[in-house]
Amino acid sequence: MVYVCYDNGAYMNTGIQRSSATPKFADTTTTPAGTKVPGKMQSRKDLTLIMANHHLPYVAQTAAIMNFKDLYEKSEKAIYTKGACFLNVLAPCPRGWGYPTEMLMEINKLAVETCYWPLYEVENGKYKITYKPAKKLPIEEFLKPQKRFKHMFKPGNEWMIEEFQKEVDARWEELLRLEEITNKE
Repeated sequence: MVYVCYDNGAYMNTGIQRSSATPKFADTTTTPAGTKVPGKMQSRKDLTLIMANHHLPYVAQTAAIMNFKDLYEKSEKAIYTKGACFLNVLAPCPRGWGYPTEMLMEINKLAVETCYWPLYEVENGKYKITYKPAKKLPIEEFLKPQKRFKHMFKPGNEWMIEEFQKEVDARWEELLRLEEITNKE
């Protein structure tokens, strides 16, 4: 059995409400960015890591990027793996994230190239990063085209971008560490 989560980082079909998967500082209808509160104050829960920690035989995180090879291969692996499997697929929402629809593939690419949304799999407890950017882009590249983060680019709010970058970097380093320690022979 394969559970596929199309992760758009919020409850989009009920009015763009924050969820546990909503990134920190995102402006949503239930966590509006304003003068008192700069959007959602909690960090995004890492659903893929949560599922991996439940010891499923196969867990993967992917996105519609490049030639769809990563998405295809992980889907096939999940379908043919015995037992419960989980795929977390990035699903950017033009309306909820506030970017032009024609930028969909670019938003996916920026999520991956900034390591906001790393491509990886966990097979029988072994982590494997399936794509490592040659030159990791700064998180601003991913945040800037999205209206939900526009308040972060106002003068005086640089600290939000710095904090966001630190969290992305820490999660990426943790993923690199998990790959290394789970593949020692």
